[in-house]
Amino acid sequence: MPPFTACIVQTTSLPYNKSANLARALEAMETAAAQGAGLILFPEMFLTGYLIRDRLEELAEDLDHGAALQVLRQKAQALGLGVVMGMPLKHPGGKPYNAVVMIDRDGTIAGTQAKTHFFGGEEKMFDPGTSLKAFDTSFGRMGILVCYDGEFPETARTLALDGAKLLCMCAANMSPYEDYHFQYMRTRAMENRAYTLYCNYVGTEKRFHYCGQSGAFHPTGKILAEGDTETEAFLYAPVDMADTIAQDDFLNYLNHRHPDLYHPDLCR
Repeated sequence: MPPFTACIVQTTSLPYNKSANLARALEAMETAAAQGAGLILFPEMFLTGYLIRDRLEELAEDLDHGAALQVLRQKAQALGLGVVMGMPLKHPGGKPYNAVVMIDRDGTIAGTQAKTHFFGGEEKMFDPGTSLKAFDTSFGRMGILVCYDGEFPETARTLALDGAKLLCMCAANMSPYEDYHFQYMRTRAMENRAYTLYCNYVGTEKRFHYCGQSGAFHPTGKILAEGDTETEAFLYAPVDMADTIAQDDFLNYLNHRHPDLYHPDLCR
């Protein structure tokens, strides 16, 4: 896979205003593409805002026929730009999913991931995802983490064992939990020999103050891009998937594991 530039959009969302958020996403896509980016990431639930419980069912997108998704897919194809977008997805027969959708450069939906680990009462709003699976894209094999999912080493490791060499996490991390995600995603890169891209909100939404600190990390843990705690920003980072193959075997953690020694709950 040829190298590419990733763009992480550290921003806030306009609660309930899907049309305005969609317009902002399309503008951001144009900006990123003009800067030579091949892939762009938006935060968790960016399309609708996060605190929308009273209208969640109404605003959730249908994966196959959602109007906003169709517009995003058309724009992705027109720009030749991959998109990683947080949004609620309809779940027939259940509560919506808190999901991230990956639209590839040709406008096809390459993969989706529903949040599997809930924080702070999210189970009252959403149904959990039932699997963690990597998927193939034009950028290479990718896995997605949705906010709190990334705080568990098992989730990223599961995706890495499924072949992911690029881990994208979309989040709505808020005060007083600064530093957690930035440190975790740097560690996930190192322990799984994968690039990690972390996109968080910044600013205020109702009672939450989002803490930014989005970042991009090389498989060796080198910081490729870093956002501050207060400022909206476009963060750009170079990604070369060939760099996920180590020069030697000394730190090849995936190959050096001893599952027979671990607690059974880690291996079942």
